[in-house]
Amino acid sequence: MPKKKPARRKSATGPLLSRLQGGIKKMQRDAEGLLSRARKEAVRLSREQKRAVDRVINEAKRLRSDFEKSVKQTSKDLESRSKRLLSALEKDIEKRIEPAVRQLVDRLDLPSRREVQNLSQRFHALEAQLQQHSHAETPEAPPQQTPPQPSDV
Repeated sequence: MPKKKPARRKSATGPLLSRLQGGIKKMQRDAEGLLSRARKEAVRLSREQKRAVDRVINEAKRLRSDFEKSVKQTSKDLESRSKRLLSALEKDIEKRIEPAVRQLVDRLDLPSRREVQNLSQRFHALEAQLQQHSHAETPEAPPQQTPPQPSDV
């Protein structure tokens, strides 16, 4: 018996191989197209992200400027308030202390500043009158000066 040779399926494998090759080529084209679209999308996203970062940076700069202005204004306000408070406290202290000081001066029987000033003015006026009278009587004699004596005030 003669051996039969296995039949080749040349016609069957040819179209299958060509279909596979066509499918692979189509997949390759699709992959290249997908890769191209992915690159374009990456570039677009990169640009958008850069714009978004730029917007965030600009907003941060604006916020910094606004914050600095706010801090300056707050500082001025605090300084103004502290000056007003200090002035009010000084006036209040003067109101409360002045009567106590007057009482103490009265108890110690000390002259007030006004009384001392009045006495000083009167003393200088009397000195001037005395010098005028002494110069009129003896123009040759130089006036005697007495050293100032320490006061008890």
